[in-house]
Amino acid sequence: MRYSGGFSRATFLKGAAGVVLGASGLLGGVARAGAVTASGPVKDLTGEETARFGFRGTDLGFTARTNHGYCISIFGDTFDQPVPQGGTGWRSPVGLRQSNADIQNGIRWDNCIGGDRAKQMLPYDHRDPVTARNEAGQVVTEIPNDLIHLPDGRYIMTTFGVRDWAIQSEGGIPSPGGSWRTWYSRQWTSTETHAENWVRTWNLETNQENMDFWNEGLWSHFQNNSMIMWPNEPFVYIYGTNEGRWNGGGIHLMRVPWDKMWNRSEYRFWGDDGAGHWDWRPDGPSTPIIGAPSPWEAIGEISAQVIDGRAVLSFLNGGRGAVTQTAPYPTGLWSAPRTQVTPVQAPYLYAPIVHPYSSMGSAQLIVSQWVNPGPDSSFYGARQWSGSIEGTVRSRALADKLVVTRDEPALPGHRGPVSPQWQQLPVVDQIAYLSDNCDRRVSRDDIAGLTRSVRG
Repeated sequence: MRYSGGFSRATFLKGAAGVVLGASGLLGGVARAGAVTASGPVKDLTGEETARFGFRGTDLGFTARTNHGYCISIFGDTFDQPVPQGGTGWRSPVGLRQSNADIQNGIRWDNCIGGDRAKQMLPYDHRDPVTARNEAGQVVTEIPNDLIHLPDGRYIMTTFGVRDWAIQSEGGIPSPGGSWRTWYSRQWTSTETHAENWVRTWNLETNQENMDFWNEGLWSHFQNNSMIMWPNEPFVYIYGTNEGRWNGGGIHLMRVPWDKMWNRSEYRFWGDDGAGHWDWRPDGPSTPIIGAPSPWEAIGEISAQVIDGRAVLSFLNGGRGAVTQTAPYPTGLWSAPRTQVTPVQAPYLYAPIVHPYSSMGSAQLIVSQWVNPGPDSSFYGARQWSGSIEGTVRSRALADKLVVTRDEPALPGHRGPVSPQWQQLPVVDQIAYLSDNCDRRVSRDDIAGLTRSVRG
């Protein structure tokens, strides 16, 4: 089935925060003198790498380690051809398995979910945009968020159901954040050993297959989400953002006992009660743990992992590029954003994902790129990048302005922000702060240019 949005979906995929991913175009005149030479990505993970599974064009690649030790990566809108325009074989999501431990030499796919040809993992029908936009619960496509393998062997996957890609020339209606709209985030379950077949997750409290987080109330903050389990704890921690890319929005957090994920009343939201006290509460509030870099920028797709005993978040940080932030505990306190890849290095990038086989000092990231007018004009897929995710917390000269300068767990009763407030710094200090905490391959000139372009 042809992807009905064609190339127009790029209108919002490339615009994670207004000017965001088009920032590479704004930087045409930025001086590159003294710039760090970029080492480039490790390898392409899709395209010819996935042709043997029946597809070349796809994106995302959210990756989880299974209880068996190998990993499953789930990809979004997938096509036989390298690019969506006129594409056949439209499926979403699809899954690939991978077990090689030497990922620094390149991730290698072992096989796919579906046998010889990667199949659409979930039972649903793609609807045309008009139907999806106007009939509750009907979707253009189901885009994967994440999956997790629970201690009892069950797999849980979450997706968001696209109501509207917000392509105004085709009658689309943008979300209040200016991007695509969703009907819900949906849970799916597989009880099979290797996650071949999936069904909607059953809600034990209503005795229905409706473990959906409809895009309303507190659940609206978890339309895009990612899940981890913390060692020696019974909880699944779920990080989330609003539908699409919500300008000025942030990352939220809730948790639920892993064996109660199908009981809605068991979910608890992490938030500040308004008097400065953070705690887990069944009725909220749900306070952002990490904010967008500015009111006119958005945080893109997020991914959470546990790496070397630390919670690691990776996401598109507005126009600044793919970043990581780490904490000693799922609630924080969070380190400074560490820039891993910029839009100058990878135009129209989004959805950076730290591979679970990574270490803090040697991390491997899966980074998607949308079709763009540059030299990569035929590339719609994911590439592997290497880097370090060891981020700093303090900056001596700016400590009084950042508020968060310690590396310690944020526990119930904590007062104040749980992430450094670098967004409040003057532009020159933002540039210094971000430049002091970027991967060695990232050009400080690029960080300066991107920051000035966005703020300008």
